[in-house]
Amino acid sequence: MSKFRDRAEREIGPRLIVAASTVTAPARAAAAARRATGRSGRLELYFGFDEPTSAFAVIDLAQRLQGRKVIFDLLPVVERGIKDDPALERKLVYRIADGRRLGRRIGMTLCRSEPIDPQQTAFLASWVAAAPRGTALTRFCAAACRRIWFESDEPIEQARYVELWRECFGSAPVADVEAVRANEKKMASRGPYETPAAFIGGRWFFAQDRSAQIADWLDELGWTVQ
Repeated sequence: MSKFRDRAEREIGPRLIVAASTVTAPARAAAAARRATGRSGRLELYFGFDEPTSAFAVIDLAQRLQGRKVIFDLLPVVERGIKDDPALERKLVYRIADGRRLGRRIGMTLCRSEPIDPQQTAFLASWVAAAPRGTALTRFCAAACRRIWFESDEPIEQARYVELWRECFGSAPVADVEAVRANEKKMASRGPYETPAAFIGGRWFFAQDRSAQIADWLDELGWTVQ
């Protein structure tokens, strides 16, 4: 990777995302048009079951969206980040510390002290990517994130999550690996390269530390709590 591309991905890309978020009038008009035609808003969240920062974002945003006419579009990914990132190990360690800090915000204690290999939770991503958006999916994702990161440090056994899925949906999960790949491509085309990343009304947010700002932006767009 060239030095320019590396700098662009690490520094310039996030700055452009922030700069692009300063234009508000078109987004407000688009949101008003959606309401006028009876449609809901949509908040896209790109996340990974294998990281505590994503777990926090799923749980916290699920709570903040309650009472809003906004579809929580949960878009799990497995492969993301900078290819051959030399700082990956350091980032993984930091995510554990950050997850511990974030958990305290919602009164939860992080149960794990070691990173999780993304392949260990890839089956969850393939289930969620194939499922319809709605209350059942939000409930499953929030419960799975709590179980993985804030309730136990036990091995991640697929059978236990099949049981949880049945509790939420009343049927067995269906896996779709290609749907996960589609999420990863969509995320890359949007701009962000790391999770958790949220997109709503033309703005990107680094979701683990911007949930309050996301709620403020939803209010500004008119998607207020009913």
